[in-house]
Amino acid sequence: MNTAFPFLTAYDPPGTSEGTLDPLGLYQIADQLAVQLVPAVRERMQRIRFVTAMAVGALVTEGLEDDPRNRDASPYLVWEWLVVEALLRTDGDDRRLWGVPGTVVGRRALKQYGYLDARSYLKTPRIFGFHAVYKRLATHLGLVNVHLEPGPNTEGLVHAWARGLGLSGFREAKSLLGELSAAVRRSLKEKPPRTNPGWGARGWDELAKAFNPPMSKAQEKRYLRNLLLASNERRLGALPAIWELQAGFSDDKFSEEALHSRLKKQEPRYRPLLEAIRAYETFARGLQDAFDVLKAEAAGWDTQGYEVQKIARDPDFKSSVKSLHLKFESAHRALGDAALPNLALQNQFDRQFAAFAVPLPAAECALAICTHHVVIQKAKSADGKRPWFDRLGHDRIYIRHAYREPRREIQPGRYVHDYRGRPIRRFYEDLT
Repeated sequence: MNTAFPFLTAYDPPGTSEGTLDPLGLYQIADQLAVQLVPAVRERMQRIRFVTAMAVGALVTEGLEDDPRNRDASPYLVWEWLVVEALLRTDGDDRRLWGVPGTVVGRRALKQYGYLDARSYLKTPRIFGFHAVYKRLATHLGLVNVHLEPGPNTEGLVHAWARGLGLSGFREAKSLLGELSAAVRRSLKEKPPRTNPGWGARGWDELAKAFNPPMSKAQEKRYLRNLLLASNERRLGALPAIWELQAGFSDDKFSEEALHSRLKKQEPRYRPLLEAIRAYETFARGLQDAFDVLKAEAAGWDTQGYEVQKIARDPDFKSSVKSLHLKFESAHRALGDAALPNLALQNQFDRQFAAFAVPLPAAECALAICTHHVVIQKAKSADGKRPWFDRLGHDRIYIRHAYREPRREIQPGRYVHDYRGRPIRRFYEDLT
């Protein structure tokens, strides 16, 4: 019998994986600007109480060694499995329980297997999970060290947390910490390790109440607020000033553009950085809106593809790329004026977006955007990522189906990226 084996032909490119995020390479500079404004806070952070779970977990797992035979089940990960499972088992109809990292995966695992483990839920904190999301903040606040061991402020927070559970404080909590440590050890002894703490519904319910994000008590809230608003070496940049401005916003009126306008008036020392953010976002918005309009229009064409230069007649595209070189110049100047470390961001901006530093007619700008997208995708890995379209010659593209979306209105004046305002607002709502 003749058997045909699959093989790569010359047509198949070596880098065929998708690069589905940040198609224009705009995020990295925005993220570094956000770090300058508020270090250690990330946009994925939603519920501040998970740093309490990490502080308690650092004591619960203290002294427990990794088993080289179970590299996907470090003690701190097993602790995370237990906390997340408790929250998912007992949440019921509590609409206040949101922002738990890995909720979708965790619910699916509980429904299918009845427990969490490395295979079904989480074996590394790099993708999701509260240790991954909150580690940078918990480390900065002195609640854990880089190895997720207890930090200088661990005991203080655990004392406040224990008082909220009706205990006298840290000393009385030692018995509870021992019980939780025993649950981690029992789970680690499973083959392979999985959540099996040896308790029933009441135990799960108690663990859930101990870390349910909206159920923290006054002393724990106060301790966390004091850490977040510290003015010492652990200061979180502009966070204390942003915190003070929260009372002036309602949820439906909150925007980072308005927040930054008020912050610039209240704290002039942040003016150069905030002006750099606004100038960069003005440039980014023009480029992003132009790309989105081009992609939406090109998606209406099939196998013959779309002639890129046709988009030059589109009013929204023309509006988005109008004076893009002047927006580039403004962003370049503002990034330099902000005196960011070693002018690294200014240099990075110049290198990455040099194609838009000169005046371009709308048709040429459209071609430049396509080339820029291809370059960005190629630089995302050693073998590169595939562009969102296939080129059918120099000036014709075919948008692949995974990237076809309905046309949206352009959003001049709005930021493309987030700058930590929303996580801080969520922290504020949980702690006041």
